[in-house]
Amino acid sequence: MHIVIAGGGEIGGQIAKALTQKHDIVVIDKDPELRERLEQHDVQFLEGSATDPDTLREAKMDLADVFIAATNWDEVNLLACLLAKGLGAKEVICFVGKSSYMDILTDPRTVEILGTRIDRVLWPQRSLAKEIVEVIMVPGAVDVETLAGGRLRFLEYRVEEKSPYAHRHLKIIDWPEETFMAGVLREGRLIAARDPGFDDLELQPGDRILFTSTPMGFTALQACFAPKGRVRQVMIVGGGNVGYMVAQELSRYRVQIVVVDHNEERCAWLAEELPGALVLQGDGTDTDLLESEGLDNTDVLVAVTDNDEKNLLVSLFAKQAGVAKVITRVGRAENRKLFERVGIDIPLTPRQAAVREVVDWLDSENVDHLSLMEENIELLEIELPSTFRERTLGSLELPTGATVVAVERGKKVSLPDYNQTVAAGDTLLVLSERRVAEDVLARVR
Repeated sequence: MHIVIAGGGEIGGQIAKALTQKHDIVVIDKDPELRERLEQHDVQFLEGSATDPDTLREAKMDLADVFIAATNWDEVNLLACLLAKGLGAKEVICFVGKSSYMDILTDPRTVEILGTRIDRVLWPQRSLAKEIVEVIMVPGAVDVETLAGGRLRFLEYRVEEKSPYAHRHLKIIDWPEETFMAGVLREGRLIAARDPGFDDLELQPGDRILFTSTPMGFTALQACFAPKGRVRQVMIVGGGNVGYMVAQELSRYRVQIVVVDHNEERCAWLAEELPGALVLQGDGTDTDLLESEGLDNTDVLVAVTDNDEKNLLVSLFAKQAGVAKVITRVGRAENRKLFERVGIDIPLTPRQAAVREVVDWLDSENVDHLSLMEENIELLEIELPSTFRERTLGSLELPTGATVVAVERGKKVSLPDYNQTVAAGDTLLVLSERRVAEDVLARVR
């Protein structure tokens, strides 16, 4: 496919890298410094404006199967999509950062007004807020995914220095029933459950353990990593779109919510929209303010301002104050590793959700990319094709760095049993390093 992407920054650049192996990618951006970074990934770079018809024609818009507008400006994305559609792009995807644009562009009446159609509108901030809430409501976990319509959960826990599992071999640890230990993330690399020597692995502080579990197993697993029970108070620093949506969702639970934002008008609006929350006007880096409003009683702090440096300062102070879980928004991917290195629990970025949604939309029909972990590890949902030869799960030889974590047949879903038979039409959930994902797909066809 010929795919043109407007914007080579945080979102556009990562989408280009994710798609370049299978597709012909052109990225349009005004910043010439992006050229070298993108071209080393075999991405064609075109310097210019995505709202310039001549630049779009140079990108061969009349041959484009897909146009993706992923700049940092909603208005540019909207205009670029309309121009791209007019110049012949078959399908267009528009990224937006404002809820008002999301509402308008998904309204069927908008098509009549504009005279053309934007095929897909994506709002990464909404996906990020949803992910934050899921992590908040599972104490101890650093990532949570709901699978198979809620019948399974995929969970990620970090091994801390004082954890009872640090410096212990996996083969001597008995995990609860109805849970499956899928693998260990160590320094960005996946050591999967079926990899040679997995049982002899000794867990180290900083490792992250990955599980799938049933609802019953989830309760028992939680007791292993978070014996203190449920979250009672959450402090949110940053009352923008993400902070507001997190607070709004948390209001459905019995959670005390404190929101801190520097803008007086925004605070007034938040106080009206969030009647059950305590809304404070002030600087999130003001340690006296945070302490006076109960930081020492806070179970989770969420730093989601639009400034990475401010988020880092707030998060470091919260960790120093003894907050059990700190979730931090990271705007720039290169900062994520830094945040982890200095001890931030859960640095999250809207980019992961954005890349996953686009890749899913463009990939083959029988494969869904359910989750992205790190830069190179993902959870795949693969429907076995009609050509698949029936065999036991244990005889399905996946490459090193990949393992089946669940099997779905009709309405029944189960954790992996390597003696069970899988057949065409079954769905496999596979945890995999991205470098071997194509090999995984080849072996199940």
